[in-house]
This record gives sequence, C-alpha cells and structure tokens, in this order.
Amino acid sequence: MIYVGDYFALILVAILFLFFIDTKTSLRYMSASSKLYISSLLMTAATAVTDLLSIYMLSKGWFPLWQNVLVNTAYFIFGVLAVTSIALYMFTRILEHTHEKHCMRRAHIGLAAAVSIYVVVAVANIWTGWIFSFDEIGNYVRGPLNSFGYIIALGEMAMVIICFLRNKKTAGGTVWRVISMICPIIPLCVLVNHLAPEIMMNSFILALVDGVLFIAYQGQRHGVHSLTKLNDRYRFFTEVDYRIGKGEPFQIFLINLKNFGTINQKFGNNFGDEILYHFAFALESLLPGSMTFHMNGTVFAMVMRYTYQSTSEKQCGVVLDFMEKGIEFTGHQINFDYSVAHYVADGEEKSASDLYETLEYSAAKARRMNHRYIRCGSEDSAEMARKRYIIEKLRNIDREHGYEVWFQPTKCLATEKFCSMEALVRLRDTDGKLISPGEFIPIAEQTGMISPVTWFVVEEVCHILKTNPEFDNVSVSINVPQTQFFEKGFIPRFTGIVDQAGIDHRRICIEFTERTLLDNFGQTMEIMTQLTQEGFRFYLDDFGVGYSNFNCLLQLPFQVIKLDPCLVRTGKDGKKDYSTLGTLTDLFHGMDLIVIAEGAETEEEVKLLTENGVDRIQGFALARPMPVEKLLEFYGEKEN
Repeated sequence: MIYVGDYFALILVAILFLFFIDTKTSLRYMSASSKLYISSLLMTAATAVTDLLSIYMLSKGWFPLWQNVLVNTAYFIFGVLAVTSIALYMFTRILEHTHEKHCMRRAHIGLAAAVSIYVVVAVANIWTGWIFSFDEIGNYVRGPLNSFGYIIALGEMAMVIICFLRNKKTAGGTVWRVISMICPIIPLCVLVNHLAPEIMMNSFILALVDGVLFIAYQGQRHGVHSLTKLNDRYRFFTEVDYRIGKGEPFQIFLINLKNFGTINQKFGNNFGDEILYHFAFALESLLPGSMTFHMNGTVFAMVMRYTYQSTSEKQCGVVLDFMEKGIEFTGHQINFDYSVAHYVADGEEKSASDLYETLEYSAAKARRMNHRYIRCGSEDSAEMARKRYIIEKLRNIDREHGYEVWFQPTKCLATEKFCSMEALVRLRDTDGKLISPGEFIPIAEQTGMISPVTWFVVEEVCHILKTNPEFDNVSVSINVPQTQFFEKGFIPRFTGIVDQAGIDHRRICIEFTERTLLDNFGQTMEIMTQLTQEGFRFYLDDFGVGYSNFNCLLQLPFQVIKLDPCLVRTGKDGKKDYSTLGTLTDLFHGMDLIVIAEGAETEEEVKLLTENGVDRIQGFALARPMPVEKLLEFYGEKEN
C-alpha cells in the first residue's frame, strides 16, 4: 500500500505529459509558461521516483546507509522544487497581463530564497539529522524539521495567493478557479494520509495539482478562446440553440470593434492582444448573469435572459456607456470605434445559425449607415431571409434558373442609328417576376459570386450575336468587375469564349467604373494593353461620380467615356445645367475619345445632349433595357 500514491502519481504525470505534447506543435518553441509546466511535471515525477526508490532500499536492508541518506535527501529536495515550479508557474499566469515587472522580480527573489534555505537545510541534514536520520538498525527516524518542507510549500502558496489578491483586476477568473480547486485537494489528501499513514501522498498531491493546471491552461480546451479565455463561437451556438429549444426569452448584444488594426499599428500586435484580453475581462464582468463570448477577431457577443423592456433598455445603456468610455490600460486611454447590434428573441427563431446571420446582417447595415447601435427587428430577419434566398439563387447561374441577358441600345447621333448596346443581366423569381439587379448584384459582389454571373453574360452575349445576324453591325459592352479582371487566366478565357463564337473582337467592349481605376493601376494598364492589342475596346463607365483622375484617363487605353447622369444638374430655377457636360465633351473629343451620355429620360434631354456635342445617347427616352425577342423587334422597326 505504501507504494500506491507514488504509482498513481507517475501514471498521472505520464498521461499529462502525453496530452501536453499532443497539444503543442513543437516542443522546441514552447513558451516560458509551458517550459515551467514541463519543469513541474519532471520535478513531480522525480519526487515519486526517489520516494519509491528510498522505500525499496529500506525494505531490502542491504543498501549502504549513505545511499539511503542521499536518495531520501533528493526526495525532499525534489518535492520542494516541484512545489516551487508550480508556484512560479502560477506567478507567471497571474502576472502575464500586467506590465509591472517588480511583482515578478519579487516572486523570483522570494522563491529563490525559500528554495535556497531548504536546500541548505537538506544538505546539512546529512550530518545533523534535522529532517531525518537512520538509527543503528537502519530504521527511518523523523527529525525536528521533518515538516519544514511543508512550511516552505505553504509559504510559497501563500505568496501566490497574496500576489493574486493584489493583481486580481488583471489576473482573470481562471486563476481564481485554479486556486479554489487546489485548496480543497491538499487537505483532502492530508486527511487520507492521516487515515492511512502507510500511503505516501506527497507526489500524488503534486500530480493532482499539475492536472488542475493542465486543464485550466495547457490543454486546447474545446469551447474556450485561446487569447481571451472567453467562451468561443462553438459555445455561443450551443448556448443559443439550447435557449431557443427551451423557449426561454433572451437577448444578445453583438459587439464589433472596428478598425482595430490602427491600434495594432500604433502600439504593436502584442500590445493589441493585451488590449483585447483586458477588454474581454472587463466585458465579462459588465453585466451580472450574462454569458460573454469571443466570436472571432474583434467580434464579441453577450447573451443574457430577457425579463422586461425597461430592464433591457438599462442593460443596453450599460453596454453602450462602457463602449463609449473605452478602457484604461498601462496609462493609455483606449477608445474604440465600434458597432453594437442588439437582438431580443421573440420565440420565432429557428436556430442559432439563422439568428447570428441576422445579427451580422444588422451589424453590417449599422456600419453602412455609420451607426454605433442598431436594434434588430423582424424586418432585419425578413431581409436576411431574403438575402439567403438570393444567395441560393446565385448558386446556379443559367437560363434554367431564371437568368437572362437583356440589352439597352445606344443611339449614334452621327448616323442616327442604334450602333451599340449594353448587356445587362436579369434574374427572374420562381413566379416569373424580375428580381431587381440592385438587389442581387450587390449580394453577388459581397459573397464573391459575381464572377460566375459575368461569365454567364459573356457567353450569352457571344451566343446571341452568333445566332442573330440582325446584330452584325452592332457592338456590345459588358460590365466586368475589376476583381474578376485581375483573376488568373481571365484573358485566355475571355478571348477563348469570343473566338469560339466567331465574334469580331472589335464588337466586344469591356466596361468598368471610374472609382476602381486607382486600384492596382499597373496591373490594370498591363491587362488593358494586352486586350486592346487583341482588338477589344474599353468603356469607362459612370464618369463624374466621385474622384476624377484625368492622368489615369490619359494613360489607360480607353476608347469610350460614359458620362454619368449626375453631370446634368437641375438649377434653382428648375432648369438643367449642361455647361459642365459640354466642357467635358469638348475635352474628351480633344483626347480622341467617344462620349456617351447616359440617363436621357425625355425628348428635351435628348435634344439638349445632342446640342452639347455628345456622340451617343443611352436612356429610357430612346430605348429601355429589353430581352432578345423584343430587341429583334426593336431593330426591325428602326430599320424599317
């Protein structure tokens, strides 16, 4: 029985070590705290081994006395070193989020002094017998300082508790949970040792403490964020699904720290991590009864019971006041650019996943509106459901799933004919009604699904031009997002589709907007030059919206400029001002560019645009967007 405690200690240490190395990608690059933990495991194992060895040597009785003395001395020293390693590990965890280095220096000095004193006493014991000795027949005899090691251990643990109490504002709740778990273990094991004195429990107590530390800190715990130690997104979805299943009224605050990269750039990434930790710690203790989650990056969530509207409004006020004040950290006042989305469950929620999508949707809307707070309502859920429906429609982009290409003709004023047209994608709902491009195109861009839409338009345009000789003298412009323009293999795929249909390259034009010109200017120039050499032409769309860089226009190989309707402004007297448009038209003509005016809605506007010298006009006054069938009729009527 005397061996049981040491056996179990070795087994537990071995298990902890195996789990420890399984959670580390490389033992070579362990952190300082991980190295301390390994040290505590090794010291615990050494304590158990020397205890077993000393008991074995005593039981045999034929080992020299000096060997027994050395092994027992090593046992006492290893035991104190194990306790010291654990204490130093706890100091590291308590002080890891504070920049007051004097606390750690004091801890090192105090522990070093305690260990040094004990080692001196243990070595002196060889001659003095202060801790233990052996009588003439080889029996083990306890000395007057036999319990001195326990005093050292208790003293070190007291230092840990004092350090925690002084730094509990930055230490976090995990340290307190560890201390509260360790404290009952020690008296329990001492009680067992008192009831069964033949069982040596010292090494087993150390192994149990190592186990507590592993569970609290070293293991990759499922459901806990590695940096902030808050619940992670996995636990969020589990908790919310549980509350939905119970039908329990609850509310959620989704908090997004925006532009946090500026803090990292100003103070450094390590400092930024410390700020996130302290923010999370403060957020966790903000509202009693709430559960706090670190969803990802700089996104946090708080889930709590919903009781009364007045209570909810007060809680909302506390959250917003906290976010507005920011936090103080190492003498710096840290204020955040943030947005808060607030959701109150009404019993209609189907799952945590759908609810979170609604929260994210509302948060994105708050960012677009430059609002710091938004209350999610039924309309947000409806909008999110609609967005999911559109996303589902975007998964299959073909004619069978409602996609069509329409065309809006453009009139050439010199020939009085409709010499070109713009290709526009349209999407029909299951009931045959059209879904507005203003609804599904932005979603396609946000979700990265715009590329398949564009390729569908390119293929359809080439197919329509190939199969309808009525359009032989007409060119077609296609809107291409610049993100797709930069895709690897864009040029060969684009030219391949056109060549396979046997379409003259000069009849296919590529449109993109002015606001994207300055993004990747060099790459834009390179691709445009290659495609221009292949015979394709380029339109600059929406000129006049936002920033206009004439230097870019001079360098990039555009052939056509499409003036935005905003250039035709209404004056105080209600009349249109065409002065800017006329000036720009003359300027672009001087640059050998063709000018198209968009947005002509009345015959009067067509007349005035014509008088200001534009080359072509596109607008509802002349022709609306139409499907191929109506387009054929349109061109037939114009020819007749």
